[in-house]
Amino acid sequence: MLREPVLHSKPLCAGLAVTLLTAGAAHADSLAPAETIDVAPRISPKRRGDNAPALLRRTLPPLTWGDLAQPTPLSAEEESLATTAGLAGRFNPAMALPTRDIWPVEVRYAWNDGSDLKARVVGSDGRVMRDYVALARDKLAGHEWGDLAETDAQGNRIDYYVDAPGDDRAEQGVTGWRRRWRSIMGGNAATHEPPRALDYPPTQYAHLFWFNRSKGLLAIQYWFYYPYNEWINHHEGDWERINVILRGPSRLTDKASFRPVGYQYFFHCWTYEPTQVVRIRGESAREDHVVVYAGGFSQFLLWSGWNSGGSYPLPALFPAVGGGLGKWRPPEDTTKPARFIRPEDFKIIVLPEPERLDVVANPDLAWLRLSFYAGQPQMYRNPLKLNRAVFGEAPQQPARQSGWNAITNPPYWVQTPRFQPDLLRLPRGWGAVVDAPRRVYDLAARRSPVR
Repeated sequence: MLREPVLHSKPLCAGLAVTLLTAGAAHADSLAPAETIDVAPRISPKRRGDNAPALLRRTLPPLTWGDLAQPTPLSAEEESLATTAGLAGRFNPAMALPTRDIWPVEVRYAWNDGSDLKARVVGSDGRVMRDYVALARDKLAGHEWGDLAETDAQGNRIDYYVDAPGDDRAEQGVTGWRRRWRSIMGGNAATHEPPRALDYPPTQYAHLFWFNRSKGLLAIQYWFYYPYNEWINHHEGDWERINVILRGPSRLTDKASFRPVGYQYFFHCWTYEPTQVVRIRGESAREDHVVVYAGGFSQFLLWSGWNSGGSYPLPALFPAVGGGLGKWRPPEDTTKPARFIRPEDFKIIVLPEPERLDVVANPDLAWLRLSFYAGQPQMYRNPLKLNRAVFGEAPQQPARQSGWNAITNPPYWVQTPRFQPDLLRLPRGWGAVVDAPRRVYDLAARRSPVR
């Protein structure tokens, strides 16, 4: 059984300081430099005492970041600034992954095995009217899809999709997805190090928008593309995200200064605004990187899985996070990461507003303006054979999701994560704190309606 944890303000082991901080009391500048070593020392818990602050059970406050949300895109001038890429690199997350077989990659992985780009014409009633090959594999790999139409001559929507490498059928307990991943990445999962040296290095897509311009709240959405989701349900082309909320001036310029004040994590059908996050320092003292724990093991009735891609703030057991009714929802366990990736080891690709995308200059982002699914629509081994709409179909690319620019977020997850500090295992040399983000009350003169 998981107990109520207590965090201590003194170092628990060399190179790792685990501290409970009050809101806004500490920042990344106070952290020691980190060295990338993929070895996770075990933290030995100390006796409670020495005026150590207790980690109390709390639910979300009545006032949430969603109450302050008045999202608007950056202006075209702001979006063109080099500052956008600079901010994306200063605050991108480190990641802790549940297996060594997968990390977020560029979308081009989806057509590594030579898939054609297929199209489905969808009528106003949602039925597929016809399907066809929109681009042969050689043209797809050559990024020759900048002039593809969003609708047909009658105004019907066109959905595009590819068949990503492998499938969910298993041989000797290993799915086709994992077999292809290991082959593409260079063999055994235990030896393909370091990730950044591979053809498909760890990648994060970053999109900036104003969370609330009048209050100087700028948001960076970090989107993560996982080629497959091998959880209780299976599907290809998984997109996950977090929002990092920064505070600074109400206009983005080359000299504008921002610092993080809040976070929104998303997993399955939920939004979570954590009361605690794990943060580490980067290569520069100006950097401040939160840690994302990617969704791990879960079991529900007869089904189980190891990686959902959901984004969590702590190594903990998160109850009732999956799909279901009432208490009949599977939990997710993020306490046993198998791979850690530092923030500077990620390639960061900044996503503009789709209507501003220059396809000629950025042909590898042509999918951003289309209704595009980076995975096939049919699985073989989903529970109860529930495929397509709920279990088996890949989600749309980020700009076609309702969470883009925080237009609409899922409902809030209001359970309590079951977190033990002795389960916080990070690579040696990662200076870290367990921190309480700024409370929304500190930034709100009055409460605004929930959007």
